[in-house]
Amino acid sequence: MWNSVCEAISAQIGDDRIVKPEDAEGRLISVTGEAMPAVPILRPRNTEELAKALEICTAHKTPVIPMGGSTGLVGGLRHTGKELYLSLELMNRIESIDPVNRVATVQAGVVLQNLHQAAEDAGLLFPVDLGARGSATIGGLISTNAGGEKAFRFGMMRDQVLGLEVVTASGQILDLSNSMIKNNAGYDLKHLFIGAEGTLGIVTRVQLRLRPQLPNVNTAFALISDFSAALELRSKVETALGNDLTAFEVMWPEVYEMTTRHRSGRLPLPVADGIYLLFESEAGTARDPEAFETAMAALYEDGLVEDMAIAVSEADRRDMWSIRNDIDAIIRNLSPFLAFDVSLPVSKMELFVQDLETALTTRWPKTRFARFGHMGDNNLHVVVSIGQDTLHYKNDISSIVYDRVTMMNGCISAEHGIGMDKLPWFELGKTSSAIALMHTIRTALDPNNILNPGKTIGAVG
Repeated sequence: MWNSVCEAISAQIGDDRIVKPEDAEGRLISVTGEAMPAVPILRPRNTEELAKALEICTAHKTPVIPMGGSTGLVGGLRHTGKELYLSLELMNRIESIDPVNRVATVQAGVVLQNLHQAAEDAGLLFPVDLGARGSATIGGLISTNAGGEKAFRFGMMRDQVLGLEVVTASGQILDLSNSMIKNNAGYDLKHLFIGAEGTLGIVTRVQLRLRPQLPNVNTAFALISDFSAALELRSKVETALGNDLTAFEVMWPEVYEMTTRHRSGRLPLPVADGIYLLFESEAGTARDPEAFETAMAALYEDGLVEDMAIAVSEADRRDMWSIRNDIDAIIRNLSPFLAFDVSLPVSKMELFVQDLETALTTRWPKTRFARFGHMGDNNLHVVVSIGQDTLHYKNDISSIVYDRVTMMNGCISAEHGIGMDKLPWFELGKTSSAIALMHTIRTALDPNNILNPGKTIGAVG
């Protein structure tokens, strides 16, 4: 099926740029455990090779599926039988770290953790961080507009991107390079490609904004009686810490119980029926080191917290975050499961959780949940299991979840994209004119529909 296009690509950029299907078998496994079919993997070493390969793919009408660190959760790598996989793993150079202008220029295949280290070595910070930092790539994070643990303060991936280099479906290299925060000369075209899941063009190089290192880090775990108290508490903490507040995470009690059940050593807080919060501030060395403790003491005085633990060392801090990020424990407890990444007004989060629980347990009385998320930036993760039939009722459960998200003026995707899993509900909350414009843009940039076909907005044409 792929012989002619692979032969043409090999003749132009080299035999070693394509992994044969027999060598790819077993290599492509998504983070959800979904095995991908053994098909050729295109691995260019630079932008020019990628441009030539895409030009050939367009001529042969052979579609491609771009892949980063394979950490997506919405079926973005799912194969329909015709595509080549496109990996930028060989385009993984950190080209420069500019400490004066605070700009990193990196190739799209750079792993997030490697960028963190390079920035740290230069006395700087790249603020996007998430649990998959050891495998997620910069190109993948841009294509899904990833958020992560610090989006509350620093924004999503979109807010870090200053400039891009992109290859379009026809093989055109589009230079959108920029190293300045302010550049208002015409349309800011880079935003077309951020969050587009590789359907409009393949990002190959990027200029990213870096920040000063913030060595004064303070972290606390708190237990509160109910979710309504979290809203008042967040307001108090923001007022006390101002822009130093970096993260504000929320966990329902089942999550804390699941992630601490088999942990050795002393837990930050006992397992209880309330809501758990994890929040963190980061500041420069000039910040009063006692400001955080003072703010936490005020929460007790105001009667907003039932219990609290403050990290007194980096080991304590890492232990607290490891509880929040222990997704494996949730998987072990709830498999088979469905995971939902949604965005909601914080004022409606509690109502959503209660309404969803009522709806699902009414139909499936043994439904179990794991509910947690980045409350500071409206992001809620909901993991659902009704038992062994969970995947059989995937569409029914998803409709119940997404209908309630839409009714509460939320969004069905907070930070993982649409992929293929969310396509049936993509149009919820969107106007027909907006959807038509998206199709117009996609058709203009990829008239042959070779870039990640069937993803994000569905079929084109």
